[in-house]
Amino acid sequence: MSIFPPTRGYLRPLLVILLILICLGMARLQLWRAEPVASGSSASRRPLSRRRSVCRRRHREREKLLDRAATARGRWLPTKTLFLDNKIYRNRAGYQVLTPLQLSGSNVVVLVNRGWIVAPRLRSDVPSVRTTGGEIEISGVTRSFETRTFELQKAPPQGAVWQHVREADYRQISGLDALPVILLQTGTDDDGLIRDWDVPDNPAAKHYGYAAMWLVFALMAAAYGLFAWRKK
Repeated sequence: MSIFPPTRGYLRPLLVILLILICLGMARLQLWRAEPVASGSSASRRPLSRRRSVCRRRHREREKLLDRAATARGRWLPTKTLFLDNKIYRNRAGYQVLTPLQLSGSNVVVLVNRGWIVAPRLRSDVPSVRTTGGEIEISGVTRSFETRTFELQKAPPQGAVWQHVREADYRQISGLDALPVILLQTGTDDDGLIRDWDVPDNPAAKHYGYAAMWLVFALMAAAYGLFAWRKK
């Protein structure tokens, strides 16, 4: 006869409790991430500035800037415009137009996704985009560069038409000191581009949704534990 008490009867409730605590912890994490994002909502947009330029703490800076409503003031660099290929809008082929905005008073730029434009009939032609001169201020929501893409053969981008825009490629090829995020431009502008993004006024809504999902998981785990206990 073993001197140790049987543990099988205790194992299931302990696992259920552990699962509930993990789910509650994940929900709290999402709420914590939503707090600073909510403060940067459309009612109080955070200005992007040279103080937030990429540095040795690049990953930390990216987390601080990502998924926030923001504004940027500076001058367009139209000669550095890129066209992101294979973007379909209402069954029409086209490009997303990305132009760096040099922030006022610095050499730092933020790459701005300005919107969609229809592709010319000839693939060899590059679309003509109207770009405002002088200093301007735009608003939008920060998004990440592409990170994981499927390619049969990885090749560095060439020319103005790119298949993917990764941060490392962009920095190396453009030679610009770019912030570690892309600004998805919202609002109106006299450039003829279509900005039909499906973005909420408050980017924190995504984190609130994730928090609600983890709370549902916690309730499901609790319900399962209660069902298993009453079944004994």
